Amino acid sequence: MLRKSALRNAAAHSRVTDKAVDTYKLPPKSGKSKPNFAKALAATAAMSAAVPGIALAKGGEFGALEGGVPALVHPVMMGGLYMTTLYTGFLGWQIRKMRTLADDISALKQQAPQLTTPGKTFASPVGPLIESLKSELSSTDESTKKTLQADISSLQAFATVDAELQNLTSERKNLVKGDFRDRHFQLSSLLLALGVGFAIEGPVNTWMRTGKLFPGPHLFAGAGLTVLWAAAAGLVPAMQKGNKFAKDLHIALNAAGLGLFSWQILSGIPILKKVLEFKFGIKL
Repeated sequence: MLRKSALRNAAAHSRVTDKAVDTYKLPPKSGKSKPNFAKALAATAAMSAAVPGIALAKGGEFGALEGGVPALVHPVMMGGLYMTTLYTGFLGWQIRKMRTLADDISALKQQAPQLTTPGKTFASPVGPLIESLKSELSSTDESTKKTLQADISSLQAFATVDAELQNLTSERKNLVKGDFRDRHFQLSSLLLALGVGFAIEGPVNTWMRTGKLFPGPHLFAGAGLTVLWAAAAGLVPAMQKGNKFAKDLHIALNAAGLGLFSWQILSGIPILKKVLEFKFGIKL
């Protein structure tokens, strides 16, 4: 009896288990899962495109180099180089000032009187020399006194010029202490290297982003500026030998280069605005 009852219970348990297994089935496959996945991909792509610098202008052939951030490298660097150019020009002008001061000092010294008193030579400032000659008047003979008086008169007449000579000499000494020559050379070398490099980088980046170049004032001004930089640098060996024509031409070329650089900055502002608008959504 007990055995029959156990068998009946086992059979009932088996039927319940089979029903439970039959009810635990995977949900039927539906065609809706694929469209949902496609929507998720589309949403992800839209979010990525909204991030600044992610969108590519030409088609992604050059990857991140077509993004917005690389497009800003050129204007930022050229803006910094423009300020560097102004400071380099200031240093160069100080060097020129030292050169012109030396010429002015030399011209004033040529106006110095020739002393006739034996054993006396001209020295600037003339004040101590005048006092030295006056001190000898009381202890010399009449003929020598006349010579001393003549030299004293000549030095007193030169006193005004001597004061100007002292001022120019002091000014030049202060300029020499500024070490403008070495600073100008070092900064100009850096400007030449970075300027030429980023003058080429700009058009290359434009081509990577758009697949073409845009001939116009900005491109032509940049090309002309690069040529003037190279020409001005090429004059340095002659300048180091004291060639005045090379020094003057160097200044003229750099002045023209500053004009082209200013033009390039002005013509580049509309381009920068377009980059900010199309790459970063910033409209100025």
